Amino acid sequence: MTFRVVLLFLCFTAAQALAHSEGETSGPVLLDCQHPPRSLAKMLPEAVAKVASVECNPSAQTIVARDGWNWRYPGSFFDRPIIPAYAPMDSRQTGGPRYFTEFKATELSAADASKRHEMFAKDLPTYRETSPPMRLVRLVARNDLGHEMDAYFGFRSDGGGWVVLCAPEYLFLMQKID
Repeated sequence: MTFRVVLLFLCFTAAQALAHSEGETSGPVLLDCQHPPRSLAKMLPEAVAKVASVECNPSAQTIVARDGWNWRYPGSFFDRPIIPAYAPMDSRQTGGPRYFTEFKATELSAADASKRHEMFAKDLPTYRETSPPMRLVRLVARNDLGHEMDAYFGFRSDGGGWVVLCAPEYLFLMQKID
């Protein structure tokens, strides 16, 4: 029974995709990564570009681990963390593919990094760090709907650390692959 439902869904989806490609003007269904919108941001700021890159997929643009880096959730070696352009809570109510239009990165002072560390330790159950990071970079990513989200890249060293995404709040680890 489940196989038939999946097959019916796939056939319906394919039929809708064909209808859209044959002249319907109800709007884009997928993000065209070969011919992206002019406002699509393609490069991350230098402060996070050494550990992350931007990837385009038909459903959404995402921030992923850069080659040579491994991102993983605490307690999991199989799920691949991503930061999708549809992550801001306000964006989840609107259908269609999402993409980033702007990135801004700011390295926090030692005092601000310490305050943020204390806040994460208090409010985020998966945050297990015992001391503030060596460096803390705040990435603000804006999507095509104008919604923003913050991601904090905490570096324990040049070869590892963690990322806290603030919409919704979750944490994952990052490690340089030798």
